[in-house]
Amino acid sequence: MEAQPQAPKRKRARLACKPCRERKRKCNGGDPCTTCTEWGYQCYYEARRRKSHNVHDLSPDPSASPPVHNPPGPIATEPDSSGLVRRLEANSGAAFVRKLGLKIDSAKAPKLNLFGWNIGSRQLSAQPLASSVFPIVEITSLDHIQALAQIYFQKIDPCYGFLHQKLFFDRLNQRWQSPLLPDIFDSVIAGVGALGCLFSQRNATITEVHLVRTARSTLDTHHLSGPPSIDLLNGWALRSIYLRMTDSPHSTWMASSTLMHLLEASGLHPESHSVLPPRVQIDPDLQRRLVGVAHHLNVWTSFDLGLSRVSFQKDDLPLPPSPKAGDYTAEVLGLLPVSLSLDPGRSKDETDLATTLGKLLDGTHTQPPSVMAQCNLVLCILRRIHTQNLDISPGLADRVLKLLKKGLGCAQSMVMDCTPWHQVANVPFHIICVLLVIDTRPSLSMLPEAMQTLGLVASTYDTETMREAYSAACLLVLLHQQPILGEALSTQQATQLEIFSQPTPSAEEFNWLGALVADLPGLQRVDLDQFLNADMIDVPPFMGESA
Repeated sequence: MEAQPQAPKRKRARLACKPCRERKRKCNGGDPCTTCTEWGYQCYYEARRRKSHNVHDLSPDPSASPPVHNPPGPIATEPDSSGLVRRLEANSGAAFVRKLGLKIDSAKAPKLNLFGWNIGSRQLSAQPLASSVFPIVEITSLDHIQALAQIYFQKIDPCYGFLHQKLFFDRLNQRWQSPLLPDIFDSVIAGVGALGCLFSQRNATITEVHLVRTARSTLDTHHLSGPPSIDLLNGWALRSIYLRMTDSPHSTWMASSTLMHLLEASGLHPESHSVLPPRVQIDPDLQRRLVGVAHHLNVWTSFDLGLSRVSFQKDDLPLPPSPKAGDYTAEVLGLLPVSLSLDPGRSKDETDLATTLGKLLDGTHTQPPSVMAQCNLVLCILRRIHTQNLDISPGLADRVLKLLKKGLGCAQSMVMDCTPWHQVANVPFHIICVLLVIDTRPSLSMLPEAMQTLGLVASTYDTETMREAYSAACLLVLLHQQPILGEALSTQQATQLEIFSQPTPSAEEFNWLGALVADLPGLQRVDLDQFLNADMIDVPPFMGESA
């Protein structure tokens, strides 16, 4: 019988990447390798391969990938592809949380989900019988709309101040004097009223639901026959703000992208080059504020989702708005240049991250929403630093923790004041994630306050979104502490072990998008203070801080 030819033996990679070595998985030696690509790991090697000076000492490996010769000059885009992915993942809170879970326990890591992106959708205890859209003058009285508008200009306008207050109230009175003449300005009235409801009522009302429907219907059915009017732009801006605080990321991204395209079509931005002459007449300072707020919303929603942001032909920002008494819009929009510099597509020198971080910490932010915007940007830079395996000085790390602690206090005050900006949920959740990554005694000592803050938001705004975020945060903390607890508790009394002696759940039981919500009462019963304040074993510091 003729002998069968033997199958060629599989060539093993000469150097496996660090994630594959730790998990004892097969590695093909690529950059990134196939296993890391399929499982979503961050592929990296402890040491770079050295090229031999004697080419005759190297035998060809037919199974290995051919060497990639990079063309000279700035057109070589391949070497930066992994850097682009890292920057994209660092900007996206969802990707960062997943990678954090993979590092702790790959079998129980969360799927991509923007936990705590906002407080969640506003639901009525009893839905209206019909989904009809009513004219703005039939939803509620003029006095009620005026009261809601006063709340808007008291709580929201100081941070996103792009409306002219006196002009708004004058036109509001005129609208009620002509109830049979609907106009695109109705979207502005409805948007202001809906945000006034959001910032005055912890639970949704029928009035708020109808205002949201009217604003959406007015904007969606408006026929655009030329450059958009300022009322249309303001209406879309108000809708984007409301969605950012209550709706899904993709809905917000679509609305903010639409707003950016309308701004370009209007010719308001100095660098827009429309063939149609602009017909919008607006105060230059309000113009800069509107363009800045639109950029702010679109940039950060795009970062969170890992999607493209809308940019103009020349992506220059307008001049900063003029400061006003009692107004901190300039503080918030002053962060926009740094935000744009973090765009994943830009080849920013990553060694400048520590310098940028220091400048951000030096910034003056006077009010809680502005402080939370500062915290959000600092958290993004910290994620960048972590993905690049960089260090910061102990002094800078102390300043970071001080700001994050200040942010937790701002979140608590915002909840008590019924000002549910999106950061009130987003920032505390990601503070918890970053504290786990820093992994030092000072950072871990802040975890109880961070968890209590997130729990306060979840109990105040009892939505599925907040329950899910709190459950995910609890489990991340528990998974992070399991190795330390196992060693520390091995010397404790047997009765103390009973708390942690439950069987390890299966992978199905760690469904981060569903089952954890039902498991929230069980997680709440865990006494976090009992082990979060305990003396931790020595761990390698991440940010140059001595343990």
